[in-house]
Amino acid sequence: MKKILLTTSALTLLAGAAAADVNLSGYGRIGISTTGGASSQYTRMNLDFSGSSTTDGGVTLTAKTRYRTTGSATGLFSGPQASISNGAMSLTVGNAAGAVAQTAGVWGCGTVMWGCHDLTDDGWASNWATRSSGGAGPDVIRLDMALGGASVSVSGGNGNDAELAVSMPMGGGSVGIGYDNDNAATTSHPITQINYSGSVGGMGVGVKLAQQNAVTAYIASVSAPAGGGSVYIFAGKQLDTNNNYGLRYNQSLGGGASMHVGANNIAGTTTVGAGVHFGF
Repeated sequence: MKKILLTTSALTLLAGAAAADVNLSGYGRIGISTTGGASSQYTRMNLDFSGSSTTDGGVTLTAKTRYRTTGSATGLFSGPQASISNGAMSLTVGNAAGAVAQTAGVWGCGTVMWGCHDLTDDGWASNWATRSSGGAGPDVIRLDMALGGASVSVSGGNGNDAELAVSMPMGGGSVGIGYDNDNAATTSHPITQINYSGSVGGMGVGVKLAQQNAVTAYIASVSAPAGGGSVYIFAGKQLDTNNNYGLRYNQSLGGGASMHVGANNIAGTTTVGAGVHFGF
């Protein structure tokens, strides 16, 4: 940490009077899981690099990239993303999430330890543009803006689907709506999704719906305090009609670390796992 602070200080001195900021953060994950009697080890490290500068007129320019290594694989830097913002509106280009993944609230999924495995066919958001952690990424163009109490995002460009997403407060939580026009070379199958996440009676609740090509996917989840941590239960059906359900127990270990133990069943295949996540 001292080396990072010294480096940042040196960069600030070189920049003179410019309002600049350089950040380094990341996380590590260690886990083990069993699927169909076969066990596998899971290790991952992420390092996120970002730098920003604010002009005299109050416009902030930011650039980001990520370094990821998983298991015994050699690590890779992701493609960069850049953004410019005046506080009320921002334009982001490069390796970045599209409007749906950024604003519609599609995340918060259910799996054994980490990741998403609930609405889409392969367990990841392949139906809308997402940031790559170890590749060039979608080279998306996205505009984000605030309209009253709502957040609105529009994205597309460079071969990406045109996407529109809105998020707004509702009751004790928020509702998100997203649309992807599925810019396919042959037959197009647009996808729409809507979700709600909030709290009821001290418990977290979530409901997510997605529809594509007359097929509906859905998942409901509940999280509640249990012991020194919390229990997360989820159940639903993916776009490929596979059932998906399971539960997970999470507990903070302090110091930015947390423990995860869980089990899920995806299309009849059960996975059980446990792991530790720690941020730095």
